[in-house]
Amino acid sequence: MTSIEPSKALLKHFNIIDYERASPGGQKTVFIVTIASQKYALKIIKVADERFEREVKICKQFDGNKGIPVIERIEKFGKDTIILEEYIEGNDLSELVSEYVGNAPKVCKLIHTASNILKPVWDANYVHRDLKPPNIRIRVNGEPVILDFGIARALDDESITGTGIQPYTWPFASPEQFDGHKKLISYRTDFFCLGIIAYHLYTNSLPFGKTRDEIDRSFQDNRLIVDSGNESINMFCNGVFKHNPSERPRKIESFLNLIKL
Repeated sequence: MTSIEPSKALLKHFNIIDYERASPGGQKTVFIVTIASQKYALKIIKVADERFEREVKICKQFDGNKGIPVIERIEKFGKDTIILEEYIEGNDLSELVSEYVGNAPKVCKLIHTASNILKPVWDANYVHRDLKPPNIRIRVNGEPVILDFGIARALDDESITGTGIQPYTWPFASPEQFDGHKKLISYRTDFFCLGIIAYHLYTNSLPFGKTRDEIDRSFQDNRLIVDSGNESINMFCNGVFKHNPSERPRKIESFLNLIKL
């Protein structure tokens, strides 16, 4: 098997009648495959590391949550690990931003739905840590699905405490992620990131600057109050845009109440 095409043996083993590549190679290559007229996402994992195991664990733990992909099958094939996962027909949110710009009710509905998908995850003491438009896929019926739980962590995991480098995507990251303060990471980190997504969808811009340095300066200077031009978006964003996580809503219900539908 190469990183370019699935092997004939793999195609035969899974009874794959058609496929197309969906992502580059590396440690994980994804194909959209057809098996008995049904489409699936087939992931070929070169090294089944901690991140892979965590994503599988979370998806399985919350099986039944329609906003989290369903894992249909996992098995070893040669030296690789194969995951057969529900294929989400639709587009990722980064491709649909223009449909949300200036439409506060649509933005608020999406953020509220995504937050309710994440609520049981937060209740179970997990934090996603990488919420951003490419990790939210919108089904053809308009419902969101949260992707890539690979860097999610349990808050009681020792590896989440302390300081140092941690994974995040800077345009949609919180101050504590920028600063490398792992011990401050909590579900309130996800609250902040959802605020950035809401502002971005409504304005088609980022709230704290266009570059990593500009955003970092805004965080260091604690310039976090924003004006999107809409009262509902402002109420939500300014409710979560607090430099200190302890100043953000403590309860998930209080966070949800900031989103006006």
